[in-house]
Amino acid sequence: MTSAHRLFVAVVLPPDVEAHLGERIDPLRDAVPQLRWVPSSRWHLTCEFLGECGPYEVERQRVRWADRATRVAPFHVAVSGAGAFPAAIRARVLWAGVSVEPASWRRVAALDQQPHLTVARTKPARDLTGVVESLGSYTGPSWLVEQVALVESFIRSPGERGPRYEAQETFDLTGIPAAPAV
Repeated sequence: MTSAHRLFVAVVLPPDVEAHLGERIDPLRDAVPQLRWVPSSRWHLTCEFLGECGPYEVERQRVRWADRATRVAPFHVAVSGAGAFPAAIRARVLWAGVSVEPASWRRVAALDQQPHLTVARTKPARDLTGVVESLGSYTGPSWLVEQVALVESFIRSPGERGPRYEAQETFDLTGIPAAPAV
């Protein structure tokens, strides 16, 4: 019997960006303790969720992303703003927004993937309008995304909170930047 791997492809935040956002979120953690705050070590920009993959699919995805990365040029990103899914008034997920050039994001992300960082979850749904407004004024440092990671998500044992993420492989973005529109 072969085991499946729960995979996704993501942009990992540089430590300085993670620390900067963490300083902004720490007061919110204290102010709204009823939310399940995602540890900063698990913040990432999901490019594509791949789901449960057997060994052959894992290898297929490695080959696919190694090839895809050669066609995507490095691009700039900044954490900026905030929001909630499905809406601030009945939120289940609180997220920090991501400022990115849309064409660059579309080259690396799944079509339905909105660039964001999940920072907290809640069950049941809550009105997080005030928290979204507070975090909405945040603008973090910009960075150049030069690689994406194939990440495996491990479900934790009972009593532990949230999954553990482990990068299985990284792929350098080596494509040629698109010429500016004239």
